Amino acid sequence: MQNKKDTILNKEVGRRFRTFRESLRKTQLVLANELHVYQSTITNIEKGKTFPKISYLTHFYETYRLNMNWLMTGKGEMLVPELLDKHGNPIFAGGHIKPDDPMYQKYVELLTLMQIPVIEQIILAKLMEMKVLLKDEIKEFQTKLETDENEETG
Repeated sequence: MQNKKDTILNKEVGRRFRTFRESLRKTQLVLANELHVYQSTITNIEKGKTFPKISYLTHFYETYRLNMNWLMTGKGEMLVPELLDKHGNPIFAGGHIKPDDPMYQKYVELLTLMQIPVIEQIILAKLMEMKVLLKDEIKEFQTKLETDENEETG
């Protein structure tokens, strides 16, 4: 049995899902056909009776760039912004990475993953951990260098 919080979330997600569908100018039947499900499945999602399956969400993200953060919370844009410029190169705050860069595909994958808020939070948390570890290692290395220099001069 669903509790009240789950019901409210389902209704909010359903309302936003309907807004998404209408922005595409697609009927419930068209989306149902894309997913190979009955139209009533889409109706039940929009009415908040059921929560969309992960496979449906994945399809809408991959096909239309539906922003899961917006769908779940109402925050941000409905669609994930385009990650590539008009030449197909990934867009970064600091510039562009060219397709001939050996790390190009890894950057594209990372950018795609970071569009999912939970994954973005995990990646950023890990980067902060690495920053602290590296800072400690640098201090330790500097101390060792100073000790070695003192032993050589002393």
